[in-house]
Amino acid sequence: MTQRMIVQMGMGIGDTVALAAERAVADALARAQIHVDVPFTVRLTLGVPEAAQMDPSDLARAFSTPDLEVHVVAGGMQVPQPAGDALIVVGAAIERFPLSEPVTD
Repeated sequence: MTQRMIVQMGMGIGDTVALAAERAVADALARAQIHVDVPFTVRLTLGVPEAAQMDPSDLARAFSTPDLEVHVVAGGMQVPQPAGDALIVVGAAIERFPLSEPVTD
């Protein structure tokens, strides 16, 4: 893989892993806006408390590139609540890598 162009972190909280992951990705994307005329690939790494509960294909719609790698790793946390359910915290790292040299007119 080539030199990384940008990396941004995000955090999401929800009552399900999917909701927390969606919010973590939205949080990271809100700060990762970069406008370049270069095709790129995206690597998304999610730190979740129980990786088996995460379906990474649900998050592909948040990205405008077909070149998306999703990695789900152990991480995040579960915060117990008095009612019995836990709040889930998920961390997201978004990395963008250029596929070629900048496009010139």
